[in-house]
Amino acid sequence: MIPAPIPAHEAERLSALYEYDILDTIPEAEYDDITRIAAEICNMPISLISIIDNDRQWFKSRIGLKSPETHRDLAFCAHAILDPEEIMEVPDAEQDERFFDNPLVTGDPNISFYAGVPLVNEDGNALGTLCVIDHKPNALSEEQKVTLTALARQIVAYLEIRKKNHQLAKQKEELEMLNQELDRFAYVIAHDIKSPCSSLIMATELIREIYANTPNEEGNALLAMMEESSHAIIKMVDGILKHTLSINNANVEKTTFVFGDFMKEALKLLPLTSDFDLHFDGADTMIHTSRYVLMQIIVNLCTNAIKYNDKPHGEISITLKEDEHKYLFTVADNGMGMKKESLAVIFDLFSTLGVKDRNNNSGHGIGLSTVKRLVLKMDGRISVESEPEKGSKFTFSIAK
Repeated sequence: MIPAPIPAHEAERLSALYEYDILDTIPEAEYDDITRIAAEICNMPISLISIIDNDRQWFKSRIGLKSPETHRDLAFCAHAILDPEEIMEVPDAEQDERFFDNPLVTGDPNISFYAGVPLVNEDGNALGTLCVIDHKPNALSEEQKVTLTALARQIVAYLEIRKKNHQLAKQKEELEMLNQELDRFAYVIAHDIKSPCSSLIMATELIREIYANTPNEEGNALLAMMEESSHAIIKMVDGILKHTLSINNANVEKTTFVFGDFMKEALKLLPLTSDFDLHFDGADTMIHTSRYVLMQIIVNLCTNAIKYNDKPHGEISITLKEDEHKYLFTVADNGMGMKKESLAVIFDLFSTLGVKDRNNNSGHGIGLSTVKRLVLKMDGRISVESEPEKGSKFTFSIAK
């Protein structure tokens, strides 16, 4: 018996193999289906998906064989992976100097014929083989070789999907940990900033009381500035917290609901006054998406449309269309509008245009950034068209 030599790039091959996390996993139907097809097509009693580990060959799937693994020195497949480009065929193991006295030939399972197709990944590493075995001398037809090669490619495709799913699961876990850390960071920053600002507001109120009978126009102006700045900082911190919570804790569980009923609920959350009209179409449309996320988007866009409207009579129009893959919404208003050069930055966090709303308050550039992040979270896109004094139209999609 001649054990197979170690491949030239064995360390790289093993490193690639371990990335698939396939060793010692439980049987899976998709792999068992392939070995069963291989056995039937080749009319062989034994068919195996063999993975070559450091010192063993382990069978991901096996037909006609009881043992789940053997030592690598005994493995026919350890020879097969030496030439990843070729099918290794042993017509009669008793006549082959590499195998004639191999315990797998002289004893159970009494291998006589062997054919193995290397399982080669995209980097050229042979991870193992798809092999068929007979108890008597035999040979494969060209058609059988072509079919086995196709089945081997399918196995590698399954392995690649498995690796990608593991990578995605790991990335998701890392992102969840990062989001948790960002949540904690946001709360710490909020406490460290809001606490001194609150103390500063209390101090200005106390100073006013103490020096109430000592009029000083300049001093009062400074106190007013300190108080206004402190309130602005607290408002900004609250906005950051709201942004963080909206993105990280957005419930993306999809439900089915009627758009008209949804909009009735949204109207209750909007600061609409008698000088505003809000119209929407598609009231009878059934939607299947995250009600929570859509509510956050619609309420944010409509609230902005109300706040930044300088007309005597404000108008907001919401439209809904759909195709096979997505829902398409528009939220249009007749408000202040924006300059063309401003449209490229309005979705950036903390981006403001230096414009005060109808109540003479300045924004902090958080709301539209939150909207964009939520739209992206739902596999959608958002854009805006606007013209000064004529209003804006936001268009966004949500994947079904």
